[in-house]
Amino acid sequence: MWSSLVIPTFLLLSFFPVGLAPDPGSTTHGDDIYPPFWDQTDGDIAEFPVQNNKIIIDPWKYMDRLRLYKILITESNKYFASFGKNNTGNVFWLLTLFYGRLFKTDRFSEPPNSSRCAYESGVSSCISINSAWGGINYYVVIMYFLAAIESDFLGNLPYEVELLPREEYRSNFCYSVEECRAAYPQIMDIANRFYKYLQSRKIVSTTRGIPQYDTDEDTAIFKMWVAHQAAIDVAKPKFSDVSFYSSETERDFTMDFLVTAEFFEAVLYRPYFESSAEFLVGFPHRLLTDQDRNVLTSNFSRREKALIALTKLTTKINKSTGGLFLTIWKKLMTSKFARAMGRFFINRLLLIPIE
Repeated sequence: MWSSLVIPTFLLLSFFPVGLAPDPGSTTHGDDIYPPFWDQTDGDIAEFPVQNNKIIIDPWKYMDRLRLYKILITESNKYFASFGKNNTGNVFWLLTLFYGRLFKTDRFSEPPNSSRCAYESGVSSCISINSAWGGINYYVVIMYFLAAIESDFLGNLPYEVELLPREEYRSNFCYSVEECRAAYPQIMDIANRFYKYLQSRKIVSTTRGIPQYDTDEDTAIFKMWVAHQAAIDVAKPKFSDVSFYSSETERDFTMDFLVTAEFFEAVLYRPYFESSAEFLVGFPHRLLTDQDRNVLTSNFSRREKALIALTKLTTKINKSTGGLFLTIWKKLMTSKFARAMGRFFINRLLLIPIE
């Protein structure tokens, strides 16, 4: 019975908030869509300092994590050349642009409502170890990066990599390939399979001097999202307490957002530059306060209100069905046609015209 209601439910949702709105046109994005200080890093591991024959990375500095994202994009670009011009089809773009959005919206700052590690701190900004988003994002990017090292995706590095640990919540995090392999072998295996798949691709043609690999779009995106979700599944329970957030409302939005993300992953949502930029227009531009719980203030845009409402409603429906809504949605998204329809519904819900 439930399976027959899932698609109609999403159809109803997709037309409810935007039924009177025209289809959105293409949006032009300037440089501000890139993460802050994106042009101040080259995407080369040689940018990190070397001490005692070790490459030193501080994962609790904004710029150090940003360099990791750019390294992953730089090293993987060739496999996705056929997915978009000028490297816009890299599957790491959504995670990278989202990282910048989290920083710009002060979600790496020290809770509650502290200016420590805030966006205004500039290029030297920290990432608070007490921030839920800082901790959740740690698992995403660090697992991808360490798996890239373990699988030799980054080639032969000149030195061993050392991640500088924090004594606070030391047991909440792993800081090396060995530690993460011992603590979370499943995540490392899943991320490794993503890289091994890319490494197995062959050059099949050349376009304007650019090699084109036989990377299957759905396969690459599927493996990327599976690795992402594996990291989220480990991180989310560690940061469910309200003390890691600026407010209870922000905590609830974060948990709702992460549940809703699983619906996006199931349709193999395209994580390319343009589609990611469009999606992130709706991510709230500031931390939510408890005054936002029932009525969102007017300083939220239509897209922000749409995203917040969607995450709340999707989670509410999923809870009321005991998780069957998500389970059946995943089972239905097994064909190219079903996933294409799923992406249509999601875009219909979220990509409403900007005011």
